[in-house]
Amino acid sequence: MAVMGEESPAVWAEELRRAGRVVFPVRRKRLVIQRGCFVVLLGLNPAMSFTEWIHAGGQRLALGLCSVVLLLLLIALSTWQLVTQRPTLIVDHNGIRAGRTFLPWTAVGTIGVPHGPKVYMVLPIIPTNVWAKHLPLTQDNVKDLPALASWLTKVLQDHRRPAPN
Repeated sequence: MAVMGEESPAVWAEELRRAGRVVFPVRRKRLVIQRGCFVVLLGLNPAMSFTEWIHAGGQRLALGLCSVVLLLLLIALSTWQLVTQRPTLIVDHNGIRAGRTFLPWTAVGTIGVPHGPKVYMVLPIIPTNVWAKHLPLTQDNVKDLPALASWLTKVLQDHRRPAPN
């Protein structure tokens, strides 16, 4: 079964029309690859030098224990995200919700341009309030951010269009 974030904009539009909202859960494949690399890189240092820490003591021991705690926290967070597929991105008739952050369509100024390297691309949702923070959308939920940007721009234009009499 395909994840909504890997589908096409036509599927998103149909889901929005049919269900009234589109839910983009975390893409598990990307999460496993991304977090797996971090765990391997963080895990190499503690595994290779655990005996050295005990003999060295002091600052080296404290630093090593901190890296082990960070590694365990990363594993716990990744496991929680893998099981629950959160944080989700939800686009509905009220606005855009990314995790706990909600931006209603009336507060959306514009859909930004996807930027950054292909692997870590970010799509900023720019609010009308110039002092408010941008809502950054990443590829954790949607694989094709340029397609999401054009689809969200179309949805935003539909919400700005005056209602027919």
